[in-house]
Amino acid sequence: MSPDTLLMVANVVCSTLTVVLAVMAVKSVPVGRVFLVHRFGRYHRTMEPGYRFLIPLVEKVAHRVDTRLRDFPVAPLSVTTRDRGRIRVEISLYVQVVDPLKSVYGIDDHARALERQAHQAVRVLLEPRDQETALAARTEIGSTVVEELTALAESLGIRIDRVLVNPSVEVPAVGQGSLGQQPAQLAAGSLGRSEQPATPAPVPAPGPVGPPAPDGVGHRPLAGDDPRLIGGYQLLRRLGEGGMGTVFLGQSADGRLVAVKVIRGQFVADAMFRRRFTREVETARRVSGEHTAALVDADPVGDPPWLVTEYIPGPSLHQVISRQGALPAPTLYMIAQGVAEALQGIHGSGIVHRDLKPSNIIVSEAGPRVIDFGIARAADSSALTRTGHLVGTPGFLAPEQLTGGTITSATDVYAYGMVMCHAGGVAPLPDGQPIESALGMLPTGLRDLVHSCLAPDPAARPEVAHILERVAAPAAATVDAWLPPPVRTMIDLHAAATVVEPQAR
Repeated sequence: MSPDTLLMVANVVCSTLTVVLAVMAVKSVPVGRVFLVHRFGRYHRTMEPGYRFLIPLVEKVAHRVDTRLRDFPVAPLSVTTRDRGRIRVEISLYVQVVDPLKSVYGIDDHARALERQAHQAVRVLLEPRDQETALAARTEIGSTVVEELTALAESLGIRIDRVLVNPSVEVPAVGQGSLGQQPAQLAAGSLGRSEQPATPAPVPAPGPVGPPAPDGVGHRPLAGDDPRLIGGYQLLRRLGEGGMGTVFLGQSADGRLVAVKVIRGQFVADAMFRRRFTREVETARRVSGEHTAALVDADPVGDPPWLVTEYIPGPSLHQVISRQGALPAPTLYMIAQGVAEALQGIHGSGIVHRDLKPSNIIVSEAGPRVIDFGIARAADSSALTRTGHLVGTPGFLAPEQLTGGTITSATDVYAYGMVMCHAGGVAPLPDGQPIESALGMLPTGLRDLVHSCLAPDPAARPEVAHILERVAAPAAATVDAWLPPPVRTMIDLHAAATVVEPQAR
């Protein structure tokens, strides 16, 4: 073969090899990702997404993947349960990349696939159930979602670390067809009597208003003889009844929910009762604090007299104990702290509550709230009612209340101890039963503290500030998980009971 022929063949081979190598050198870096380009040795460079030229067999593309544990929220899901209840399910997935080669496009690009799978799993799990059991299924929902997503996540090079699920009652916003749930933390509003609207709203015809409340909630429709409008507040449901009157769920002119206490007709002409109710209003004005219910409005001289406080969606501690029994330690510590903070605010206003008990404590998602200052008095006041009448609730009365002794803030501390005993699962003590046997059901960290609160001598009981010092750290450690699912479900059901069909106004 002649030299010219060899040169021609060599040129053809080189040209072909150059074309092949050029084709091999052009690589597409996936859109939206940053890649490191490595050369065997010390050389490296960073390349932007798109088509790039690489040196064949020398440079390689390696995906830079963030392998830290990350979380992303799944789009909220609305589920209609068997009894036509509407449940809103919010899910947060905590995931981690474990295989960068499979997860070329990262977690965010796979979020929609995970979201669709999670939504499908939740619907299959919740739709056949009624509202209450669906709300109570938080743990089961989380386990099911993790199981459903694991196989998909593995195929994407992702590990599901944990799933947080928060199902709650879906409540329409005010002005969108029905009365929506208002925030638990309502502004106190004016403490004076509210001005009447320029054109009074027409009173609806008598008869029950609104559907029945969910099971386990004490809210009831209005009765035929119940008022529909008090002081400019539209009444929507009955929340409860007491010896003095009825408490209603009401709505203010600006759409927020309130609790309206209306005094019974037979007390209106009782001068002593009028003075007592006026004193209750004055007391409520003085009391402030995060863990009490703020007074919004009142008219103690009206016919009938009434007062309005912020509405706190949630069951009373009495309802919680009656339905769920003994509460777990994290819940007990949060109640211990919240009620103690409420007492600190009450006593700081110069007031003694005098009737602290589980039915006067509302368990809300934001923590416990102390309500009802019907027999609260200034700390230096004398006896409240006629001679021979006990003030307070049997089972929570301090010894000095039974013997006619001086009522001080230590009286509330005694009732606080009894509240914690009941919350820990202790029924009222039979005569002759030693207190030590009842205290045995409380967590160790609360046992000695509660025992000291129940000291017969008021001077031997701890100050509220000391109680807060003892319970603050354990409560802070459990603040993210203090509500057991059954109690959270009760709160959700109380929120659901505030959804009322629109009434003629």
